Amino acid sequence: MARHFQKFIASLITLITFTLILPAEMIYDKDFGFSLDIPEGFEVADATEDGTSILFTHPNIDITLAVKIYYKQGYKSSIESLDAALNKLSAKASTDELKWEGQKCAVSTFEMDLDQKYKGWAAGAPIKLDSYLVLLCYSPESIFQQCQYFIVSTINSLSINDELHDSPGIFMDYAFPKSGNKTVNARIAGQDIKSIIDASDEDAAECLVNIEYSVLMMYANHPKVMQAWERYYRLIYRDSYSRLSNFSSDLFNKLYPIAKAENPENPEIAYAQKLLSWVQGFHYKRAEDAKSSDFTNLPAMLTGSGNDCDSRSMLMCVLLKSVGIDSIFLFSPSYSHAMVGTAIKAPGQTYLLKDGNKEYLMGETTANVTWGMIAQDHGDRNKWVPVILP
Repeated sequence: MARHFQKFIASLITLITFTLILPAEMIYDKDFGFSLDIPEGFEVADATEDGTSILFTHPNIDITLAVKIYYKQGYKSSIESLDAALNKLSAKASTDELKWEGQKCAVSTFEMDLDQKYKGWAAGAPIKLDSYLVLLCYSPESIFQQCQYFIVSTINSLSINDELHDSPGIFMDYAFPKSGNKTVNARIAGQDIKSIIDASDEDAAECLVNIEYSVLMMYANHPKVMQAWERYYRLIYRDSYSRLSNFSSDLFNKLYPIAKAENPENPEIAYAQKLLSWVQGFHYKRAEDAKSSDFTNLPAMLTGSGNDCDSRSMLMCVLLKSVGIDSIFLFSPSYSHAMVGTAIKAPGQTYLLKDGNKEYLMGETTANVTWGMIAQDHGDRNKWVPVILP
């Protein structure tokens, strides 16, 4: 079955342009401890009274998402529960097992005949309350190739740990298994930082960006495009966070003691400034093809790839949040720009969340300035959209 997914990865060159009309919703079940950050527009079409089976349909794209919970008393594994769900539909499937988020899980591609022929992807994973979660997402066979990115994005948004939303999705781990360490070197604030990422991280992260950008483009001319952009950045952050965990740790261990010695009263702002100055010196690059994302995946940035403001700002968010420094991602379609915000208390221009509970010092990643300094013509806070990261 892996060959099917590899063919899908290789086909990430065509974008689709369906129009969507409803806002995104985060599906979250506190009792069973799982969540789904699904694309905009799904509606509940049917559900059992006990909530263990929910059927979502989409008003604009002929895609169905089925969420089913099986209790472990009757099933011994994720693959057994997934096969049970597919067998009930008399589906022909090819299923593989994998370890994801520390658990034995399963993924499948399947075909079935109902009122017409359908194709889709599915996943099974253990969750709380001695249960297994099964997801089936499918479309009519006639439009499956056009819908495949959307289907994969929907299932890949699953998290089975209600406390952690910062690891690659199940499909990314399946398609890009760990393949050994790759050394990365960086010169930051006069210090040599040597660390490692996985050899598969650049390709995996690039694939994720391409998948999510293809979904984002479906919303290009829709009033809910801002929600789609927010989801796009949330899922990139989630995929990138653990890929950069070793680098984040090595960087902090090397630079924070220096920052603390330089500014004992506020070492966090001294540390954050060293990172900001570093990314401001990156090689600037934007996509030449209008159909391609400008976003440079974060592992590639560590190895020297050119990048734009949103990649830099997201890298800052990952590096700061990974060491406990609260940060947000800010983007502005009006200004065609992105920034990072941090909750560190220091003088300068800030962004106040609409609920008034948190204020973030703004960081410009493309000009050689300090935290809190932004261009005067970028000062209208109503033209900035905050992305709250997990």
